[in-house]
Amino acid sequence: MSRKGPRQIVFVCASITNCGDLITKIVSADTQAEATKIFTDQFTVAPKEVLGPFFKKRAQVLEITRSLKFTNQTRKAIYDDWVVNAFILKEPENQAYLVFIKRVDDKKLPTPKGTITVPISDLRFI
Repeated sequence: MSRKGPRQIVFVCASITNCGDLITKIVSADTQAEATKIFTDQFTVAPKEVLGPFFKKRAQVLEITRSLKFTNQTRKAIYDDWVVNAFILKEPENQAYLVFIKRVDDKKLPTPKGTITVPISDLRFI
């Protein structure tokens, strides 16, 4: 899934009030001057320090959370040109949890990240 549009730009503004309280705020703005104005309008105190620009990290969309129940079976298999340890699952049924070991063709590719469960029919057991 491709993401469209630029990432959000933020600045960190900080100031000390007349009472001696520290105020910090992450402000979404395109320029430092705009961030200063937003902070001043909100707190009626000009920021003493403005750090940035920073790019806000996008939130990752997580797979639907589900519980995995393992059996005692573990088998070596090949999945998508990877040698894997396949842990057979009770729940979801007819699925396997994969731990990637190495490539079949010895290419230098990064191992897939995340929790990978696949149907047992997609595996070629060794």
